[in-house]
Amino acid sequence: MRSLGEILEKPLDLRLAIIGAGGMARILTRIFKGRVSEVAIISRSPEKARRFSRMMGVSCSAIESIGEYDAVILTTPSQHIPEMVGKISPLLRDGSLLMDISSVKLGVIEKVLELLPSGVEYLSIHPLLGPTARKLAGNRVILIPIRGSSYVEMIRMIFEDAGLRVALSSPEEHDEIMAYVQVAHHLSYLALALTLHDRGPELLESYATRSLRKTMQMLSMLRGNLRVIREIAESNRYARRAVEDLKRSIDELACGGDDVWRRVEEALRILPVKAA
Repeated sequence: MRSLGEILEKPLDLRLAIIGAGGMARILTRIFKGRVSEVAIISRSPEKARRFSRMMGVSCSAIESIGEYDAVILTTPSQHIPEMVGKISPLLRDGSLLMDISSVKLGVIEKVLELLPSGVEYLSIHPLLGPTARKLAGNRVILIPIRGSSYVEMIRMIFEDAGLRVALSSPEEHDEIMAYVQVAHHLSYLALALTLHDRGPELLESYATRSLRKTMQMLSMLRGNLRVIREIAESNRYARRAVEDLKRSIDELACGGDDVWRRVEEALRILPVKAA
C-alpha cells in the first residue's frame, strides 16, 4: 500500500452527505474531507448538524436536499437503517450511491434493497476502527458492493489515500468472519467478567495480576459499548457457530494434554503475525 496521501493528487469530484453527527460520522468526515469536493453533515437535529459541521470544517445540509449529493453515508445504528432508508429513498437521485456502516450485513441489506430505488447504487462498508480512534493510518475497512460498481474504485482510493487497508468482501463472508472477530472476541471477555463477578469481585483487590489488570481495562472499554456488542451478538446469524467453537476450545484446554497445548503454541506463533 502506498504512503498516506500519495494516491489522490486532488479532491475527487464527489459531493458527499453524511447522515449523523456521532463518533463514526467524525471518523468518516476526517477520511473524506479534502479528498472529495464537498462533505456535508445532515442530522435529525439541525442545531447538532450545524455545531458538528463547524467543528469539523465542512458543510451543513438538510434531509430535503439529499438529492443534490452524489453519495450518502448512513451512520445510523443498524436497527434504524431501514427506517432511515425509507425516509430518504424518494429523495435519492438515479446514479447516486448509498453507503451504510452496519456491523452486521445480512438482515440489513435485504431490507435496504426492498426500499432503495433501482437506479441507486449500494455499497455497504465496515470501518474496523472505533469512533474514538485518533490514528487512521493502518486501520482496516471492508467494502461490500451490493448493487452497482461505479463508485467502488473511487471509494477504495479515498480510504487508501487516508492510509486505511481496504478489503472487498461479500455479506456472507463478512458476517461469518465477524462472528469470530467480534462476537467470540467480545463474549470471551464478557464471560470472564461474569465468572469473576460471580466468584467475588472483592478478590481482585488482593489477587489481581498485572495481566488481569490490563484485561480489566479492556472490560472497562467494553462497558461503554454493551448495546452495540449485544446487537451484534444477537443479530449475526453466524454467532452461534462461533460461540460453539469458542466453548469447544475452552473445554479442550480444560481437559489439557499435549495435543491441545501444541496447538496453542502454534496459534500464538502465527496469530500475532497475521494480525499485524
